[in-house]
Amino acid sequence: MLFDRRDVLRLLSAAGLAATGLGAYRRATAQTTPEAGTCWLFVHAAGGWDPTLLCDPKGRASETTPDPVNTYATSDILDIGPFRVAPVDGHAAFFERFQRDLLVINGIDAQTNSHEVGTRHTWSGTMSPGAPALAALIAAASPAQPPLALLSNGGYDVTDGLVAPTRLPSTSTVMAMAYPDRVSESDPNSLLFPDATLARLAQARADRLERLRTETTLPRRAALLGQLQVARSDDGALAALAAVLPPSLDTSSNPLRKQAQVAMACFKAGVSVSATLEIGGFDTHGDHDRTHTTAMQALVAGVMFAMDEAERHGIADRLVVVIGSDFARTPWYNEGNGKDHWSITSMLALGPGIAGGRVVGATDERQNPVRLDPSTLLPAEDGIRLTAGDVHASLRALAGLEGSDAAAAWPVGDDVGLLEA
Repeated sequence: MLFDRRDVLRLLSAAGLAATGLGAYRRATAQTTPEAGTCWLFVHAAGGWDPTLLCDPKGRASETTPDPVNTYATSDILDIGPFRVAPVDGHAAFFERFQRDLLVINGIDAQTNSHEVGTRHTWSGTMSPGAPALAALIAAASPAQPPLALLSNGGYDVTDGLVAPTRLPSTSTVMAMAYPDRVSESDPNSLLFPDATLARLAQARADRLERLRTETTLPRRAALLGQLQVARSDDGALAALAAVLPPSLDTSSNPLRKQAQVAMACFKAGVSVSATLEIGGFDTHGDHDRTHTTAMQALVAGVMFAMDEAERHGIADRLVVVIGSDFARTPWYNEGNGKDHWSITSMLALGPGIAGGRVVGATDERQNPVRLDPSTLLPAEDGIRLTAGDVHASLRALAGLEGSDAAAAWPVGDDVGLLEA
């Protein structure tokens, strides 16, 4: 049976791949060749991570240290290039690999202990409800407007109607979308009809859709017909994606690996501009050392796998990666050997335009933020207290969003040159 594109749109909706917002009408001549610009990957450690088990370590001086921040010894903290690194298996390999490219920002005040507000602040730069994620701002600003501009795997993907987030659950879904006229999507010779017949059918559908769109006087109906027209024009882009997706996705217990495979393929094919990845397990109110360490190891391993995929696809030199969480964990243990919510956190970033091999910001021995001189970024008693909004101001500048209407509608902090050497 020959699929009509409406059938494919129903498939998208059922699979979670359909656009989840109405969005603006885009012209039907969507770009279907690979995008040569910067791609943005946002990795969310859901639940509130503990930077003292990663990039802002706090050890204890001795076995008798009262109320320690951590149970590992200060003498076990690793020095790798400019970074102080918590003594967790796998972390050394990560920092050694990226020590020239990585920027660590410590002492960021999330200004909340709420998961919802903290996640919004970390990924939009503001605590205001409804604020669009930076991933959405970047995708919406792309002049190419590829079909899956914002790829979401969870985390914070609010868009304020600027762009529709897209979810891609499996390779078989996209193959069926890209090749609806095949009996077997993996067999290019299994066409239901000859090419000439398929071309005539496609032209007839396109002519009918254009006639319906131009004749309607109802704005909502016109917008929906416009979306359908765009979807039908994107066959080439979806075929390009199908060509670079692996035949099957990773089946390990680390969810970031599968998400990364799809995201990097979408970047390579030019069908996505930004993507969010998410991994959980960080809200460790009990048994912190064991469970949180395991989550941190999976996060670090997942990011390294994502970079492996980026290098395999030849896009690592145009990939920006930003890693963060809702907030942090308390600099003490509770009665259940867990750690509760703490607002002073960290973020990591690397990629083109980011001066790596640096640590900006700091916390004291009890994980309180150190104020910074905004002109030098050095400690200063009368300086500023970094917030996620300040980080976003610098990221927005890197993305070229300054002056855009969307950015102006949702102001963040101040660009104090965090990304510059």
